[in-house]
Amino acid sequence: MPDLKSGLHRLLTARTSESRRRLQRNLVRTGFAWLLLLLPLSSCSSQNMSSVDTRAYPGQSEVLEAQQQGLKRVEVTIDAQVYKLLRDDTEGLPHQRFLIGLANGTTVLIAHDTKMAPRVPLNKGDWVRIHGEYIWTEKGGVIHWTHHTDTPRHEGGWIDYNGLRYQ
Repeated sequence: MPDLKSGLHRLLTARTSESRRRLQRNLVRTGFAWLLLLLPLSSCSSQNMSSVDTRAYPGQSEVLEAQQQGLKRVEVTIDAQVYKLLRDDTEGLPHQRFLIGLANGTTVLIAHDTKMAPRVPLNKGDWVRIHGEYIWTEKGGVIHWTHHTDTPRHEGGWIDYNGLRYQ
């Protein structure tokens, strides 16, 4: 299986059409011709965050701009799809954790305090609207404070899912 994985990686990251053709011939010879179905993806490069036109994604523009500028502690609202469900963080205050996918190919961690707000019954692929505080990280950032506020010094947040607001 390592040959398959490395072959797929090389095919998807090949820089020139000649490199892709050489890899295609090798995949056919080794019996992995079905990987050629992925060829259209090989011409796509991963997008640089600064190259995404945030106006094209109005439901994500605040977070995309915050990512590009490396902002911390900024209130944002975003519409995004659940990319991956993670294990709950049980150290200290309990948090439901999941990743949302952005238009630029990055992900943002959502840390939803389940002591302050009800758990959201999410599945991978679900669409959510989230309001909270964004903090930039090298991995794409985190949005927390997605619950009602317990202090006048901080704006409350929420997660809208399936017609219900979890705050």
